[in-house]
Amino acid sequence: MELLVKGAKAPLVSTRARVSASGGAQGSLDLIAVLLTESGVVRSDSDMVFFNNPVADGVRLDPDGAFSVDVDAVPPGIDRIVVAASTEAQGITFGQVGAVAVTIRSESDDLEFRPPDLSSETVLILVEFYRRAGAWKIDAVGQGYAAGLAAFATERGISVDDDAPQQAAPTPPAPTAPAPTPPAPTAPAIDMRKVTVSITKDSPSKTAKIDLRKSQGDPSWVLTVGLEWDGRGAKYDRNGRVKKYGKGDLDVYFFCRNEETNEFVVLSGEPGHTGDLDRWPYIRHHGDSLGPGRGNRPAVEQVTVRPQENGDLLVNVYQSVDNGAGAIDEFGNPRVAVRYGRAGADGLPGPDADEIVVHIGNKKNSYWATIAHIDVQDGVLLVDGETRYSKPSSEVMPTLDRHGKWIRQSQRAPIGQSKSSAGQGLTFYTGAL
Repeated sequence: MELLVKGAKAPLVSTRARVSASGGAQGSLDLIAVLLTESGVVRSDSDMVFFNNPVADGVRLDPDGAFSVDVDAVPPGIDRIVVAASTEAQGITFGQVGAVAVTIRSESDDLEFRPPDLSSETVLILVEFYRRAGAWKIDAVGQGYAAGLAAFATERGISVDDDAPQQAAPTPPAPTAPAPTPPAPTAPAIDMRKVTVSITKDSPSKTAKIDLRKSQGDPSWVLTVGLEWDGRGAKYDRNGRVKKYGKGDLDVYFFCRNEETNEFVVLSGEPGHTGDLDRWPYIRHHGDSLGPGRGNRPAVEQVTVRPQENGDLLVNVYQSVDNGAGAIDEFGNPRVAVRYGRAGADGLPGPDADEIVVHIGNKKNSYWATIAHIDVQDGVLLVDGETRYSKPSSEVMPTLDRHGKWIRQSQRAPIGQSKSSAGQGLTFYTGAL
């Protein structure tokens, strides 16, 4: 069985699949499926499949509470199938349910997804089946709704009435009168709150998010991602402020994955590998930092990003010290900073920008450390700040697989090497997963 992480995409190999979910006591979850057009709404209320409407085109709710999906039977006008779960009938939240496991099985597929960080939600989107370039794929979503089933249904153009799955007991058959015209779909509310998040190794959650839609399309808003450090031998006062910057450089590589083609490109400060904001992956590297201390400032090696829904970004650090594996925290308060806001005079996010900072301290002897995994879903930027390390004694760069899952070592991955002897830091910078 292959375990999917939140936000991972996987191809649906077989045309028929079975989706089930488990969590808490038996019967604590009611599964729902919704067939959506390309505009993100249903054709009619009958496109919502639940216990009182168990069959739609290509989707069937089985007696055991699982869904059978046959994508060959899904009409051409349907672009996406959303599979969700509800706890409203039981009067509890997903935080009270505990761990939830979703499985997708077929003759060729055996996948599992465990949505993280569940709390006050009473409706949870588990996975979605969606068309892409003539084929079907699976998206591990894990998005919850504390506002409940009515909000979930209304956003997808479903009229909320007594036929909605708000209780487990069967209801009388619906009247034969024509269904009311569905209300216009409404997108999830934009989170306009300023984000200031600091993630450390002791933080209970290693994830954070920024709603990129808050810019309202203003082109002056800028997104940057970078590694900062104060140098080896940096001196600090009792409040943690830098008294003296140290020395030493780190090699930072931004691994970019195209979710549609499974191609990748690695960007760095080396000439010829700095990227371009006008073509995929729509990222531009600002150049090698050459170490901290200059102008009494930390080292900063960062990229400007035009966020795309079809791209994953890993921040990888090649922590070779004196021709050997070394601990990255020898370089003085190393941290990844993600900032989003209106550009200042220097073209970078200004002082009022959203900021997610991931602090690193590993004491590991691995050559590579993946500091952050960044993805954009439905206009919201997600940051996974869990630090992960390469295989000991291996200089193979960590990457993502075809499903967006972090891979410690892959035969298709570049290998780190000495710039002084090889002229470049990696054996190659582009390829396919």
